[in-house]
Amino acid sequence: MKGEPITPPVVFSATYSFKKSDDLIDVVRNGSGYIYSRWDNPTVREAEKTLAAMEGYTDAVAFSSGMAAITSTLLGLLRPGDQLVSIATYGETVRFISDFLPKMGVRIERFGPDDIDRSMDSLKEGSRLLYLESPMNPLLRVLDIKQLAEHAHKHGALVVLDSTFASPVNQHPIDLGVDIVIHSATKYLGGHHDLLGGFACMNEEHRLPVWNMRRMLGGVMDPMSAYLVWRGMKTLDIRVVRQNKTAMRVAQFLEGHSKVTRVHYPGLGSHPDHEIAVQQMHGFGGMVSFEIASDYEGTKRFMDSLDEITLATSLGGVDTLATQPVTNTHASMSAQERIEAGIPDNLVRLSVGLEDAGVIIGDLERALAKV
Repeated sequence: MKGEPITPPVVFSATYSFKKSDDLIDVVRNGSGYIYSRWDNPTVREAEKTLAAMEGYTDAVAFSSGMAAITSTLLGLLRPGDQLVSIATYGETVRFISDFLPKMGVRIERFGPDDIDRSMDSLKEGSRLLYLESPMNPLLRVLDIKQLAEHAHKHGALVVLDSTFASPVNQHPIDLGVDIVIHSATKYLGGHHDLLGGFACMNEEHRLPVWNMRRMLGGVMDPMSAYLVWRGMKTLDIRVVRQNKTAMRVAQFLEGHSKVTRVHYPGLGSHPDHEIAVQQMHGFGGMVSFEIASDYEGTKRFMDSLDEITLATSLGGVDTLATQPVTNTHASMSAQERIEAGIPDNLVRLSVGLEDAGVIIGDLERALAKV
């Protein structure tokens, strides 16, 4: 039969057959093929190879969610007695690092984006791993990744970065010295709010412990999600470039509005990390956070007044979404932790989609008028 499909087939098979026992044994021992889809699946491998090539690493491991990627990667790399230094603010990541890892005997040092000097001092104590998030959720703080990675490597630590907010279009972590890059595929990679998934991208020397942990814990990406994220990555560049442009227009509008007290967007000169973002990123992203001149209830009223913009968690897709972080994405953090992270009750996180900029700005203007 002549002709080959230009899209990868979706292989739903959970198990794979063999003509000879020696062939099965070779797959088990050497990873030379497929035996069981909790180990590997052809469609999942296509998605892994596509993202690895995009990020410049030799391989990637796909997971059932972004959190599965984070937890399995850290569990695969850390041992009791190791020290982890973290500069991250995503609520579930903070919970896992702060509450779960210490039960395994991992020593934790957590810092904010303004505590870089202290975090680097902590790395000198023989840390095993530096975990970063940049841009950070939800205030869009941008870390000097290259400086931190060089310092971590000098003291023998691996560097793991959650680069979900940037996407491979706006940031190239391998050029900044990052050993392992985490992505929530649910966000920009998939791009259509219709799948859950995650990835850890790395070179070959770091793949086996992460792959083994996925195999053991079972947080595997399903074949249909793998196909959908593979398809989403085909349009990633086009989508993100447009989202970058629209988000900048939205941020500029919000910065000039009387009922907005502060706008968090790396593309604005007012952002504390603007210069780092200019040097480190190829675009400033589709995420904009801002603080309303009101309290918790007034901010809820603003959220409820949105019409064209959807009140929903998640981000990075074709539809513009808004959320009040204190009510969901960062609800798992204690009030004190949110204060320390600078996440107030009146903060709104906006994920800019592909709608016309005028439609988004018009909806924001109408909702702000009701605050």
